[in-house]
Amino acid sequence: MAEHRFVTVDGIRTHYVAAGEGEPLLLLHGLGASLMAWALNIEPLSQKFSVYAIDIPGHGDSEKPDIDYLLPTAVNFVREFMNVLGIERASIAGNSMGGMVALRTAVEFPELVDRLVLVDAAGLGREVAWFIRAMSLPVVGELMENPTPRNTRMLLNRVFYNPGLVQESLIREIYRTSVIPGSKRAFLKIIRGSIGLRGIHSKWIMADELEKINSPVLIVWGAQDRILPVSHATDAARRTPQVSLSIFDECGHWPQMEKGQEFNRLALDFLTEE
Repeated sequence: MAEHRFVTVDGIRTHYVAAGEGEPLLLLHGLGASLMAWALNIEPLSQKFSVYAIDIPGHGDSEKPDIDYLLPTAVNFVREFMNVLGIERASIAGNSMGGMVALRTAVEFPELVDRLVLVDAAGLGREVAWFIRAMSLPVVGELMENPTPRNTRMLLNRVFYNPGLVQESLIREIYRTSVIPGSKRAFLKIIRGSIGLRGIHSKWIMADELEKINSPVLIVWGAQDRILPVSHATDAARRTPQVSLSIFDECGHWPQMEKGQEFNRLALDFLTEE
């Protein structure tokens, strides 16, 4: 059974869900989301692994301190989370922003990472949806980041290829955590620290780093992703032949949820491969 737990990491009260037994597997969600993004994956993956789905600081039910929220800070958080829990080495699956954090962790601390699953991951190319770029602007971002149940539904309709799959429970949970004090500040700090009108800042683009990673890497993408284009995945795989690539058709930015069963089978096959 999955258990909700809290642990203090670098002074930040951090919420996570733990489930299963076996080799450790960390699940990292994307910007503005929470570990709820892995709701369809935690139990299936826990049949083979000790799964740790984390609310990254600034998100979900983890604390939202006034820190810089830059990528190196997130990477150091992952390293310290593993240290606090006594995890010496783990596989990491990351979606969107979480994929960027996972990739950077593998680049900077290869000794910590067994296998890497990048799910519609930021950091493989510059292009990102224009509404996200606009939120990097002063004042504009504050006006656009206005959580309501209706706005949350509209955002999730962009995340999913099939809006009919957006459940009311998901809308309620994403909305609930988005209005917790400190969430908006953290959200805008992350955007402004990594994105501008031209897209993702070049210093955070790590496609060239893939070939330096010794860990096996699987890239998973939704063919109809409207947040980060599928060309990021195909370009990265073409330049780095040792990377495995799987693209789900009729799928948006959250393949792990929109194509949950297929994703779980694919991830388990990759993660347990001899």
